Amino acid sequence: MTDLAENEKVVLVGHSLGGLNLAFAMEKFPEKISLAIFVTAFLPDTKHQPSYMLEKFIENTPAVAEGWQSVVSSTAGYETFMRSTAYNLTPPEDLTLQTLLKRSGSLFLESLSKANKFTKERFGSVVRDYVVCTQDLLVIPSLQRFMIEHNDVKEVLEIPADHMAILSKPQELCQCILEFARKHANIITTIVNNPKDYTNQIDSSY
Repeated sequence: MTDLAENEKVVLVGHSLGGLNLAFAMEKFPEKISLAIFVTAFLPDTKHQPSYMLEKFIENTPAVAEGWQSVVSSTAGYETFMRSTAYNLTPPEDLTLQTLLKRSGSLFLESLSKANKFTKERFGSVVRDYVVCTQDLLVIPSLQRFMIEHNDVKEVLEIPADHMAILSKPQELCQCILEFARKHANIITTIVNNPKDYTNQIDSSY
């Protein structure tokens, strides 16, 4: 982001826990982001600590949350858990590949609970859109909509995808991004002018 030209802006897409990464980028570089798209992603607000939506996730789906926290930090039981929650509509070979590539991680709850709140002036100034994945058994639709209701989200689209939308419904996800581009035509021009080329790039990458 720091390498962008002075007047250059980007569109950022955040998925799952990547929504928090996107939020931190919005807080730090609001002037460089034209549009932020959240895909069944954790979308924080400006009233609570950055950990708040993760805490709601744990509160609302404790068994799923416990399972996810367990497999995030370990390979034991990873494939079985993810098949039943995140990859329930995804081709099995994609999950097999992901299992082979998996690295240990964390939900960073403690760090997020101590981080500063996001601000209306910076994070809140960036236009936000959201893709709800209605067949997501990990970050369930009701939680996705809860996060939308607690934010100034401009546009919302739904697709019948599982948590891994780019794998289970790549064409539908691409169409959502194109639709957001059309609705924010003053922000984005390249995608709208070349939708066929863009769709082919997305589809051939996964």
